[in-house]
Amino acid sequence: MGRQLTAVVAAACMLAATCAWAQSKIVPIEEEPMHKLKFENAHVRFFDVQLPPGYEGLWHSHIYDGVFVNISPSDTAAQDLGGELMKRDPRIIGETNFINYTKKPKVHRVNNTGATVYRVTDTEIHSACGGFGKVTDGAGQTLILENERVRVTRIMIEPGETIALHPPCGMLVAVGDGRLTSKGPGAEEKISLHPADFKWRESYAPVLYINAGDGVFHAVDIVVK
Repeated sequence: MGRQLTAVVAAACMLAATCAWAQSKIVPIEEEPMHKLKFENAHVRFFDVQLPPGYEGLWHSHIYDGVFVNISPSDTAAQDLGGELMKRDPRIIGETNFINYTKKPKVHRVNNTGATVYRVTDTEIHSACGGFGKVTDGAGQTLILENERVRVTRIMIEPGETIALHPPCGMLVAVGDGRLTSKGPGAEEKISLHPADFKWRESYAPVLYINAGDGVFHAVDIVVK
């Protein structure tokens, strides 16, 4: 990763007027204090990003593709290395985006200019899982985006409803609170989730999730292909 970061910085510095200063301040994403690494394995890293009101972010690098799920909105401003600080459009709770940082790495910083906490999760995609085949979404599941790396759907299930999430592996990211019962091959598990909580799965068969709570469960499911 060090060589990749150096390459990103070198490219960005071609645009930056104060390259030496900028390079001394750039950190990898896991060293940005408000980007909390909560989970990692061979396939993904999961970051919970929480910027308090008034926070001015450090310059940090993105070099892996990522799926971003917005959890708590606030007014923010972002600046790419070598560019101007720009006000961003307000995010919406549950808004989800894929950014291809593998092909186009970025160094930037994000400031919270609003009065509330800005919170977003970042599921970095590191390596493929393999074995992904054609799937049909069930009731309560809506396709958000699909490309060669991931298939991302929105989950909205009523109390008592069941949904089957696709193999071979994936990250379920809670947008709202929920109590679930999961049923995988030979195993059953009861799960409580709060906004920005997550559940990783690896299975060559679909995993069933039953909404055991009292309200609609809202989540985003990221299948790694």
